Amino acid sequence: MCDFEGTTRRLLTIPPNFVPYMEKHRLYEFFYELVTQLLIQKPEDPIVFMKQCIQHAIRKRDIPRIILIAPPSFDKLTLAKILQEKIGNRPVTLKDLRALTSVENTCCCYNANEIAMRMKEMLMSGILHESGWTLVDIPRSKKEARAMQRVGVIPTHVIQIIPSNAEDEIQSILTEVKAGVKTIQELGEDCAALTKIRRHYGAPSLFRIALIGPRGSDRRSLAKHVSERFNLVHVDFNYILEQACSQETALGEMLRLCKHRCGQKLKSETRIQIVEQYVLGSECLKKGWILTDYPKTMEEFKLLDMIPTPPNRIIILKVDAQRCRERLLNRRYNVITGSEYNLASCESLVTDPDCKLDIYPKDYKDVVEQDLLEYEENIEAIMRYAGETASVIDAMDERKCVRENLEACLMRPGPSAKPRIPQSPSIIDPMDIEFDPDDEPDPKIFDDIRASEPKYSFI
Repeated sequence: MCDFEGTTRRLLTIPPNFVPYMEKHRLYEFFYELVTQLLIQKPEDPIVFMKQCIQHAIRKRDIPRIILIAPPSFDKLTLAKILQEKIGNRPVTLKDLRALTSVENTCCCYNANEIAMRMKEMLMSGILHESGWTLVDIPRSKKEARAMQRVGVIPTHVIQIIPSNAEDEIQSILTEVKAGVKTIQELGEDCAALTKIRRHYGAPSLFRIALIGPRGSDRRSLAKHVSERFNLVHVDFNYILEQACSQETALGEMLRLCKHRCGQKLKSETRIQIVEQYVLGSECLKKGWILTDYPKTMEEFKLLDMIPTPPNRIIILKVDAQRCRERLLNRRYNVITGSEYNLASCESLVTDPDCKLDIYPKDYKDVVEQDLLEYEENIEAIMRYAGETASVIDAMDERKCVRENLEACLMRPGPSAKPRIPQSPSIIDPMDIEFDPDDEPDPKIFDDIRASEPKYSFI
């Protein structure tokens, strides 16, 4: 007899190679929106409802729905109009909801349930489906907020504008923007930037990070810190290149051959093959990874995006080239202990006879200049390709601050942006499509035969 109870309790896991596809097409967010609509409306025919709701759920993932909270003296409507200019959200006020009611029932719109129903009616009419909305002075109380939740009016962002001297008591719930001495235009820009941060949907995810920065930006030590902090595998390209060279494989033999030919530069296809082979290993698939020293060009970035597990976080370190140059040219290592030192901060070591310092071959001035020049020539194209999927961190701050900013960046959901497209879709010539008599007929031919489906409206 089959142990049904034991079978149903078996832990269900998602194969690691499925996760990148789900992340790229944001399937968790899609099903979250779909199921939310289903549970709120409880239609008689859930299959027909879901079929009609698919396009709405896909569109709704990317449209911010905002509630503004601010002191009575603050001009929330002006801020909402600035947000409308920036991101297209339409402001919704109590006056707009009153306009939906008849003249004799205008006073009813002060009732919490009536406000919620009027808001639901406005949303189901479809006028806000394309633009999204920003609620101004709504809700005005906890009772109104609860009533709106019950009918399915759920925001993606709740932004609280507070004076600079106010105490924060609910910072874990709301997105806080401190006014201080900022103009309302500056506040609008800050709020618009916050709306680009996605909300968490509870989707399982492993970090696959590409940490990009010039030599001397402290990228390796940052990657080491992040790998220890989040239990990731630090994948340094130069290290895995040497590792691949030493292996008795076809790839290793080819790499050794290239190395013997006067240090012949590896082709992009060979470099991505090394990276792909490593990140598809069991440890990287299980833990996630942070990649340094790769990609160096936009072409390499596109190749990296085409592997089965592409990076889901792109972090670019912004640092002055002169700072990097000084760090590299002043770097020395102890030939006995292997410890590294910076001459600018350890001048006494230079005169210490017991401390024998030397310079790395890659830290000679001509090599450093060449590496920094190569980075400057390629970083603009890399950032242009990454677009809004990349997060830029100021690496000029103190090391502790840079680490904290990097951790905070990873703890937030990824930037809300369209997926990167490494290859243009191929164009299919209609004349190349063959007709098969056994092809399925167009379902529209059955429209006059079968009963018409009920038409649903969505929030």
